[in-house]
Amino acid sequence: MENSIIAGVLVALTLMVLAGTAIADIPVNATPETKGITVATSVSAQGTVTASDSLTWQQSSDALNAPPLLPGGAAPVPEDFVEFPWILPTDRWFNAPEDIAEYGENAAGEVQYTAGYTESTMAVQGVTSYVKTTAVDTANKIADKNNIAANRIVTFIAANEQGRMTSSEDILVDGAGAITTSADKILCPFGTAAGPFFPPFCNVVMTGSKVDVSLASVSTSASERFVAATADVPVVQAYSISGKGVTSSEGSADAIGSMSAFMTAHLQDGRTLIISPEDLHDIAARPVKSEDISFSNSASASGIIKAFGQSYTYQSGIRRV
Repeated sequence: MENSIIAGVLVALTLMVLAGTAIADIPVNATPETKGITVATSVSAQGTVTASDSLTWQQSSDALNAPPLLPGGAAPVPEDFVEFPWILPTDRWFNAPEDIAEYGENAAGEVQYTAGYTESTMAVQGVTSYVKTTAVDTANKIADKNNIAANRIVTFIAANEQGRMTSSEDILVDGAGAITTSADKILCPFGTAAGPFFPPFCNVVMTGSKVDVSLASVSTSASERFVAATADVPVVQAYSISGKGVTSSEGSADAIGSMSAFMTAHLQDGRTLIISPEDLHDIAARPVKSEDISFSNSASASGIIKAFGQSYTYQSGIRRV
């Protein structure tokens, strides 16, 4: 059995690539009708306590689950330039009906996200205090607000040798976007895109924790944002866990059991190479994959645990805060 284990890691994972016009995640915009769900739970009991949360959320800027993602701009281009399939008129953004009629049916391009959150806790043969708030909001968010947020504090004291609390929690953000037009998507006048297109991307990040204890006080916080009105609001996921012993009228005791936390990420971002032949009076762009990152991190402690702390943050976009 390990004694006096202290685990603490802070990982800040951020992406932003600029050269030939390259970025990371572009948030998806809200639907005209938005939804809000809020749950508050408070339990203090001796015996058995169970609690669970499960959320799956998909949102697209176009038709949901209709692959492939629609590229922005227009198609087709003249046969001599088929290697440059996305074009914009140089004298105006591709928004007007006459542009669509002249160049093709695609306009802004498509971005789609899948988000998920799960938590499952079971405490048997012990004294349990469980307090949690969960909030889901599908509206556009600014840089200091979240679409998903879950915060909880759980304390467990086993009544006998068979008493045990197990708990697992994870949160996911999975975003993919085709080449999209950058017109009217950046609010900050100093954050104007270097070109008329945002490049494609495909990024997935998951964080979470597991706990198996007979004595412990555990607090966790999980949140993420991926719905915003403008592209200069970054996509964010944050997760943290703090575990320690229990203090009561009878004294203080270190936590007993095991605790772990993890982050996994696969991040793929592109560039839009702007190539306009002299005799083509429009902007021709060719998207390419320019970055591929696989990342994983985990920490665990078992035995008699004085303190366990882990904090993860993922932030991606054309501007970060």
